[in-house]
Amino acid sequence: MDLNQKDHGVIAVLLKRFETERYPKMQALQKKVDDGGVLDERDLEYLEQILHDSHQVMALVKRHPEYGSLAKKVLESYQGIMTKSQENNK
Repeated sequence: MDLNQKDHGVIAVLLKRFETERYPKMQALQKKVDDGGVLDERDLEYLEQILHDSHQVMALVKRHPEYGSLAKKVLESYQGIMTKSQENNK
């Protein structure tokens, strides 16, 4: 299996995980902060894992720039959630 085939397999798994796990969690966090809540310790640990994972995803995005826009939008969404939580905390 060449690197390109391996990358596409990894990308397929990441997209499925995003669809079934990460996106629903992101929506829940967005609702929480939109309703005036703040992120708790568990939420912050989750976001820390997202940040860790994003470093690995960036290597894939460099090789497959067609996914760059999606990766950027997802990271911007998480950034917006964190910013809103900080505003709610004030």
